[in-house]
Amino acid sequence: MRETLTTALDLMFGHEGEYVNNPKDTGGATKYGITHKTLAAHRGVASVTPTQVKALTMEEAAKIYRRSYWVQSGGDLLPVGIDFMAFDYGVNSGPAQAVKSLQRVVGVIADGIVGGQTVTAVKAYKGDLITAYAAERLRFMRTLKTWPVFGRGWQKRVSIVEAQSRQLIRGFQVTTDVFASTAKANPKDQSIMETLKKPEAWASAGGLLSGLGGMASGTGPMQWALAIIMVGAFATGAYFLIKRMQDQVA
Repeated sequence: MRETLTTALDLMFGHEGEYVNNPKDTGGATKYGITHKTLAAHRGVASVTPTQVKALTMEEAAKIYRRSYWVQSGGDLLPVGIDFMAFDYGVNSGPAQAVKSLQRVVGVIADGIVGGQTVTAVKAYKGDLITAYAAERLRFMRTLKTWPVFGRGWQKRVSIVEAQSRQLIRGFQVTTDVFASTAKANPKDQSIMETLKKPEAWASAGGLLSGLGGMASGTGPMQWALAIIMVGAFATGAYFLIKRMQDQVA
C-alpha cells in the first residue's frame, strides 16, 4: 500500500460523516460512507441492522476502504492525485464507475478495471486530467435521479476533492477544510482599477480635460469657478459610471 493511502483515508473521513439513514438516499443506513450492504458483504453476512451500522468503528471502516475501494479504484497503480480522485469517486459511486469514468476521459476501453493500458493512458494524457476527470464525474452525477436532492452537496465535494488532489500532487499538507471558507466571488466586487481599464470609463474624460484647460487658461474668478464646477461634475459622473459598470457584470 502506498504511504498516500493514510492521507487519503484521513481526507475520506473528512468527507464522510457519522451515521445517517436518509430515506431519500438509496444507500440506506450509512456510517463513514459505508452502507449497510457494504458492511454486510465485508462481514460475510446476508444483512446488518441499522444499529449494527451505527456501531461501526472507524478502524473497521478503514479496513473496508483499503480492501474494497482503494485497490479496486486503482489506488496503488494510478499517479498521486488521480489515485485519490478515483478513490473518493469509488466510495461515492462504486469503484467500477469511478474507473470507467477515468477510462472514458483518457480514451481506453471502459471496463472498470485498472490495468496496464489504463495506467499508460493516464500517464500519457495531454492536458489537465484532474479538471477533466472532475468534469466527467459531475457529468455522470447529473444523470442520477437524486441529483436534484443531493446535487449541490456532490458538486461541492467534487470541487474539494479536486483541490485536495492538486495539493497532493504538489506535496503540500492537505487538510479536510481546504474550502472551509467559501466566500462568494461577487462580480460587483470587481476592483476600480479593473473597471478603469475599460474604455467606457474614459468616455467622459473630456470634461476633466476641459476643466483643467479652463483652470490653466482662465484669468478671472468666473473662469476658475466654472473650471472647478466642471471638475466636480466629472468626478461625480465618473463615480456613478464606475458603479454602473460594476453592476452590469453581475
